[in-house]
This record gives sequence, C-alpha cells and structure tokens, in this order.
Amino acid sequence: MSNVIEKVKPEKNNGNGSWQEEHIDNLVVENKETFLTRINKDFARTTKPVVFDKLRTQLITTAVADDNKNVDNYYNQIKSNDYVTVKGKYLVCRDLFDAKVNLSARDFTSLWETRLKYSYSTVLKYLAIGGDYRLFKMFNLGKLPTSWTTQYAITRFSDEEFARILADKDIHCESSLADIKKSAKLSTKSNENVEQALMNIGALKVEKQKVSKENFKKFENSLKKFMSDYKFITIEFANDFKTKIQNLVEKRDSKSKNSNTLYEKEATALQQSA
Repeated sequence: MSNVIEKVKPEKNNGNGSWQEEHIDNLVVENKETFLTRINKDFARTTKPVVFDKLRTQLITTAVADDNKNVDNYYNQIKSNDYVTVKGKYLVCRDLFDAKVNLSARDFTSLWETRLKYSYSTVLKYLAIGGDYRLFKMFNLGKLPTSWTTQYAITRFSDEEFARILADKDIHCESSLADIKKSAKLSTKSNENVEQALMNIGALKVEKQKVSKENFKKFENSLKKFMSDYKFITIEFANDFKTKIQNLVEKRDSKSKNSNTLYEKEATALQQSA
C-alpha cells in the first residue's frame, strides 16, 4: 500500500448525500423537541434585534428571540460570536509570543509542546501573528481579518504597505487576501514573501517507533539528492530537527532497555524463588 495519501471527498450514501448529511438530518428529527426545550430553559431569549458589532469582544450567550427569528438576526448573532472567536485566536497568538519573550527556551518548549501540544509549524505561524503588533491596530479597529491565513500573510507586509490597508475604508474584517494585497500595493518582494509563506502542499511526519539515527541520516542524504532536480519546491526542516530525532531515539531506546532490564530482574527473581 502506498504511503502517499490523497484526501478524497466523503463517500455518498445511497446516492442521497454523504453520511455526515444523513447524521445531521437524524439529529434534527430525533432531538428537535429536546433541543428547543433545553435552549429555552438554559438560554434567555432577548427581544432586541441583533447587530454584527465588529468591535465586540464578548460572546452573545442569549438566543435569538421568538419574535426575531429571521435570517438577518441569526446571521448577525452567528457572525458576532464567530468574530469574537477570531479575536480570541489572535489573543492566543499574542500570549504565545509574550510567553516566548518572557520564558526560558526550555520552559517555552514545555509550554507549547508538552502542555498545549501544538505542532512546531503551528507555533511558528502563531508567533508570526502574535509578534506583529501592527495586527493589534486592526484588532482595535474591527479590521482584523477573519482568516488567520490572511493575518499571517499580512505579517510579511512592509510598514508602508500595511499603512495603506489600514487607511483604506473599503478594507474590512471579511476582505479577501486578494483585495488586501491590492489595497497594499505590494512590492514584488513582499508578494513573493507572502506566496512563499502560504504555499504548503504537505507535511513530513516521523513514526517514533520506526525511526533510527542511521535511517534518518540516510533519508536526509537521499532527499537532498532527489530534491536537487526540483528547485521549485523547498523542504524546510524544523530547527534542531537532528537533535530532536537523536533525543527521540535515545529516549525510546532507553525506555526499551529499562523495560528489558526490569523483565530480566523479574525473571531472575522467579527462578530464585522456584
């Protein structure tokens, strides 16, 4: 079986739609009355019309009122809460960058790798966003892009380019990256930086139980030789990846050795007691 996996669309269920769609339909039929009873009990309904407030920083926990159940009110409430979560993610990025500045390298690694369980590539993107204080200006003006990918792209803009999008009254939180790039009047260099930062066609994963220092070194040499024919693709390893592989292998081998030693001691003790 090939180890090159290609994502496919969900399989159709009897030609009537995906299994996910059928699952949702069943939820509606089976839980509609229970849901309505619970939501009316646990969430107060407000009679005030709902507006999409881009400067809002608190979730709307009340439900749409009985006499205001229309598309506009549901849209505004969903968009308001959705945008609050976008701002929350930005604050996660900000706090992560703040932690990197104030913690020791060891403690910071413990934070993102052991406690938060983020991937290294995610941490790099979050740090780029959280460390660019210019985005906080967009946050305060209600212009922070809803897409974290667009936020990440903006970190590659020059100050002059950023000033243009901030001053553009037509740019708002839902503006597309294409519109923002057009407003910024990106230089060729900035545009290349953005495209390089956002172009990602896959990820390299290492099976902890199978890797060894020897076969990873062999893989690295073979990869460099193979990639020499494909200059349009860049594979970038994480910082200190060799040290991480070495530590991983040593930790695994040490655990295995300790396990074997314990087994041998137990076997010896059983023989002596027999």
